[in-house]
Amino acid sequence: MTLAIRPVTLDDAYTVARLRQAMWDEMHDEPSPRRYREALYTYWYGMLEAGRAVGWLAEAAGQAVGVAMLLLHDHPPRPFGAVRRGYVTGVYVVPDFRRQGVARQLMETLIAYARAEGLRRLELRTSDMGRHLYERLGFEPAEFLILRLDDAGRA
Repeated sequence: MTLAIRPVTLDDAYTVARLRQAMWDEMHDEPSPRRYREALYTYWYGMLEAGRAVGWLAEAAGQAVGVAMLLLHDHPPRPFGAVRRGYVTGVYVVPDFRRQGVARQLMETLIAYARAEGLRRLELRTSDMGRHLYERLGFEPAEFLILRLDDAGRA
Protein backbone atom coordinates (compact mmCIF):
# COMPACT_ATOMS: atom_id res chain seq x y z
CA MET A 1 0.00 0.00 0.00
CA THR A 2 1.33 3.40 -0.97
CA LEU A 3 0.20 5.92 1.60
CA ALA A 4 0.59 9.68 1.40
CA ILE A 5 0.21 11.97 4.40
CA ARG A 6 -0.54 15.58 3.50
CA PRO A 7 -1.78 18.71 5.25
CA VAL A 8 -5.50 19.43 5.22
CA THR A 9 -6.49 22.47 3.16
CA LEU A 10 -9.71 24.49 3.13
CA ASP A 11 -10.78 22.40 0.13
CA ASP A 12 -10.64 19.31 2.38
CA ALA A 13 -13.14 20.58 4.96
CA TYR A 14 -15.92 18.41 3.54
CA THR A 15 -13.67 15.32 3.54
CA VAL A 16 -12.75 15.99 7.17
CA ALA A 17 -16.46 16.34 7.98
CA ARG A 18 -17.30 13.10 6.16
CA LEU A 19 -14.61 11.14 8.02
CA ARG A 20 -15.59 12.65 11.38
CA GLN A 21 -19.21 11.68 10.76
CA ALA A 22 -18.13 8.13 9.86
CA MET A 23 -16.22 7.94 13.16
CA TRP A 24 -19.26 9.14 15.10
CA ASP A 25 -21.56 6.69 13.33
CA GLU A 26 -19.24 3.77 14.15
CA MET A 27 -19.31 4.71 17.81
CA HIS A 28 -23.10 5.03 18.11
CA ASP A 29 -26.06 2.74 17.47
CA GLU A 30 -27.86 4.85 14.91
CA PRO A 31 -26.49 6.99 12.09
CA SER A 32 -26.20 10.72 12.58
CA PRO A 33 -28.39 13.03 10.50
CA ARG A 34 -27.13 14.68 7.31
CA ARG A 35 -27.20 18.07 9.03
CA TYR A 36 -24.44 16.81 11.34
CA ARG A 37 -22.03 16.57 8.38
CA GLU A 38 -23.07 20.06 7.25
CA ALA A 39 -22.41 21.42 10.76
CA LEU A 40 -19.03 19.68 10.82
CA TYR A 41 -18.15 21.15 7.43
CA THR A 42 -19.02 24.66 8.59
CA TYR A 43 -17.03 24.17 11.80
CA TRP A 44 -13.89 22.75 10.19
CA TYR A 45 -13.92 25.25 7.33
CA GLY A 46 -14.12 28.12 9.80
CA MET A 47 -11.45 26.72 12.11
CA LEU A 48 -9.05 26.05 9.24
CA GLU A 49 -9.70 29.44 7.67
CA ALA A 50 -9.05 31.21 10.99
CA GLY A 51 -5.82 29.29 11.58
CA ARG A 52 -7.25 27.78 14.76
CA ALA A 53 -6.94 24.21 13.45
CA VAL A 54 -4.62 22.20 11.27
CA GLY A 55 -4.85 18.63 10.15
CA TRP A 56 -3.50 15.85 8.00
CA LEU A 57 -5.10 13.39 5.62
CA ALA A 58 -3.81 9.94 4.80
CA GLU A 59 -4.50 9.03 1.20
CA ALA A 60 -4.22 5.76 -0.68
CA ALA A 61 -4.82 5.71 -4.43
CA GLY A 62 -6.10 9.29 -4.20
CA GLN A 63 -8.77 8.45 -1.61
CA ALA A 64 -8.80 9.80 1.96
CA VAL A 65 -8.43 6.84 4.31
CA GLY A 66 -7.53 8.64 7.52
CA VAL A 67 -7.48 12.00 9.24
CA ALA A 68 -6.04 13.67 12.33
CA MET A 69 -6.98 17.19 13.36
CA LEU A 70 -5.33 19.55 15.83
CA LEU A 71 -7.09 22.48 17.49
CA LEU A 72 -4.65 25.22 18.45
CA HIS A 73 -5.14 27.38 21.51
CA ASP A 74 -3.17 29.73 23.72
CA HIS A 75 -3.49 29.70 27.47
CA PRO A 76 -2.77 32.73 29.65
CA PRO A 77 0.97 33.40 30.02
CA ARG A 78 2.83 31.78 32.86
CA PRO A 79 5.94 33.22 34.56
CA PHE A 80 8.12 31.22 32.14
CA GLY A 81 6.33 32.42 29.01
CA ALA A 82 3.39 31.76 26.74
CA VAL A 83 1.66 28.41 26.82
CA ARG A 84 0.51 27.14 23.44
CA ARG A 85 -1.38 23.87 23.50
CA GLY A 86 -3.08 21.63 21.05
CA TYR A 87 -6.11 19.44 21.32
CA VAL A 88 -5.99 16.36 19.09
CA THR A 89 -9.38 15.39 17.73
CA GLY A 90 -11.02 13.38 15.01
CA VAL A 91 -8.26 10.83 14.53
CA TYR A 92 -9.93 8.28 12.32
CA VAL A 93 -8.90 5.57 9.86
CA VAL A 94 -11.43 3.82 7.63
CA PRO A 95 -11.87 0.15 8.61
CA ASP A 96 -10.09 -1.40 5.60
CA PHE A 97 -6.89 0.52 6.44
CA ARG A 98 -6.69 -0.09 10.18
CA ARG A 99 -3.81 -1.96 11.82
CA GLN A 100 -1.48 -0.87 9.01
CA GLY A 101 0.22 2.06 10.73
CA VAL A 102 -1.96 4.79 9.23
CA ALA A 103 -2.99 6.34 12.56
CA ARG A 104 0.62 6.14 13.78
CA GLN A 105 1.88 8.00 10.69
CA LEU A 106 -0.81 10.65 11.09
CA MET A 107 -0.01 11.12 14.77
CA GLU A 108 3.76 11.21 14.22
CA THR A 109 3.21 13.94 11.63
CA LEU A 110 0.93 15.85 14.00
CA ILE A 111 3.40 15.55 16.89
CA ALA A 112 6.32 16.72 14.72
CA TYR A 113 4.26 19.76 13.68
CA ALA A 114 3.37 20.53 17.30
CA ARG A 115 7.02 20.38 18.35
CA ALA A 116 8.13 22.57 15.43
CA GLU A 117 5.44 25.14 16.29
CA GLY A 118 6.48 25.29 19.94
CA LEU A 119 3.34 23.80 21.43
CA ARG A 120 3.95 22.92 25.08
CA ARG A 121 1.35 20.20 25.41
CA LEU A 122 -1.02 18.02 23.42
CA GLU A 123 -4.29 16.83 24.88
CA LEU A 124 -6.81 14.30 23.63
CA ARG A 125 -9.60 11.97 24.58
CA THR A 126 -9.47 8.47 23.23
CA SER A 127 -11.50 5.36 22.73
CA ASP A 128 -10.24 2.06 24.08
CA MET A 129 -9.23 1.16 20.52
CA GLY A 130 -6.82 4.10 20.26
CA ARG A 131 -5.44 4.16 23.80
CA HIS A 132 -2.55 1.77 23.16
CA LEU A 133 -1.26 3.81 20.19
CA TYR A 134 -1.33 7.07 22.12
CA GLU A 135 0.43 5.56 25.12
CA ARG A 136 3.16 4.16 22.82
CA LEU A 137 3.59 7.67 21.42
CA GLY A 138 4.17 9.01 24.94
CA PHE A 139 0.74 10.31 25.94
CA GLU A 140 0.10 9.91 29.65
CA PRO A 141 -3.23 9.51 31.44
CA ALA A 142 -4.31 12.72 33.17
CA GLU A 143 -7.22 13.62 35.36
CA PHE A 144 -9.32 16.74 35.00
CA LEU A 145 -12.69 17.84 36.24
CA ILE A 146 -15.61 18.59 33.96
CA LEU A 147 -18.66 20.71 34.71
CA ARG A 148 -21.42 20.01 32.20
CA LEU A 149 -23.39 23.18 31.54
CA ASP A 150 -26.03 21.85 29.18
CA ASP A 151 -29.26 20.17 30.22
CA ALA A 152 -28.56 17.01 28.22
CA GLY A 153 -25.17 16.43 29.87
CA ARG A 154 -23.44 15.99 26.50
CA ALA A 155 -21.06 18.97 26.44
